Amino acid sequence: MIRVALFSDQQFNVGGFELVEQWRAESGFIWIDLMQEPKEQERVLLQKLGCHSLAIEDAQRDRRPPKVESFDQLSLVLYRGFSKTEELLDVKTMALAAFVGEQILITRRTEPSFGVEALWQDEKLNHYIRSPALLLSKIMNASAIRYTESILEAEDEISDLEDAMLTRSNDELMHRLILLKSHLRKLHRIKSYHVKLVRQILSGDVNHLPIENAEIKHSFRDVFDKFERLESLTAMYYDLCGDLIEGYISLSSHQLNKTMQLLTVVSAIFVPLTFIAGIYGMNFEHIPELSFKYGYFVLWGFMLLTASGLLVLFRRKRWL
Repeated sequence: MIRVALFSDQQFNVGGFELVEQWRAESGFIWIDLMQEPKEQERVLLQKLGCHSLAIEDAQRDRRPPKVESFDQLSLVLYRGFSKTEELLDVKTMALAAFVGEQILITRRTEPSFGVEALWQDEKLNHYIRSPALLLSKIMNASAIRYTESILEAEDEISDLEDAMLTRSNDELMHRLILLKSHLRKLHRIKSYHVKLVRQILSGDVNHLPIENAEIKHSFRDVFDKFERLESLTAMYYDLCGDLIEGYISLSSHQLNKTMQLLTVVSAIFVPLTFIAGIYGMNFEHIPELSFKYGYFVLWGFMLLTASGLLVLFRRKRWL
């Protein structure tokens, strides 16, 4: 799918690839959005639009970290856009490649992007977007807002898990916490990449992203602040999940120790009784106590006294 938006002083048009020729003949700038295009056709199209072959190769890779590279005609920004979110902060991201020039922005992706769609659906888009660099910053900003909403939506769930771990901890809650921690680690890694990416843009070393323009600088600064906040939020919740997991393990270990202590006490009580029973259960012919009339009752009394004494001792030591 190819969508094209043409921004000019006179008009704002949305359509297909036919607007490219109109853009070449007029002033203004153009936004070309490519999604799920065949790779070979996409490569030919991007080369015709002035994209460097190395930049195209990077953009078409399935796995690549966010980064920004300067080229003569169009600079490349690789970014992990927001696609959708599932339970326990299982955020689905997608690779978004943006080729940005002085009068053109090309976004390339293989999946739906919240940031791109948010700008396409903005009816007032042509009233405040004045350059490709500003448009790119707005796409990243919309995506950062959705990332933040997902984190904040999960905050109540994290609080519920924290309360549940203190009152009714079980293996199911432990499993949910481990999944949540894993998803937070993934998000934190992505946000760390994004913070570095926007910091590099703000340094002013990237071609076709004129940070000296106050409006563009302010917009990218807003994006940077959001990503930095996301990085700190994911780190905070990651540490919280880690603390809860360690707390669960400590509680489980404590409960196991109590159980083992009880079993040890029971064993300690029955060991002397078993010893006595073993002695008098031996098949020797001459055991003096066997001929004693009250030997059976005396032995039972001694065994009960031994067990009672041990129980009193263990209670005093608070082992029971």
